[in-house]
Amino acid sequence: MAGVIIFNVLMVMLGAGIASQVIPTKLIVPLLSGLHNIVGITMPPPEKVRAFILIWLGFVILLVDGCLFLFIFLASELH
Repeated sequence: MAGVIIFNVLMVMLGAGIASQVIPTKLIVPLLSGLHNIVGITMPPPEKVRAFILIWLGFVILLVDGCLFLFIFLASELH
């Protein structure tokens, strides 16, 4: 449980750092570029990169939390 809380806190802190421009986007752009290349979609224009990074972070949080919730829900139904 502590790992899930730590993961969420770190992801929210990363998102807050990017949104408040404490973390420059030039540090995150290579990761976003690699992710877009893996998925097979084009990179957003430079002025929208910050918004796309925040959207990806939101999806990652929802995906991880949703999978963990589903796993816990299904595991509790087996008893």
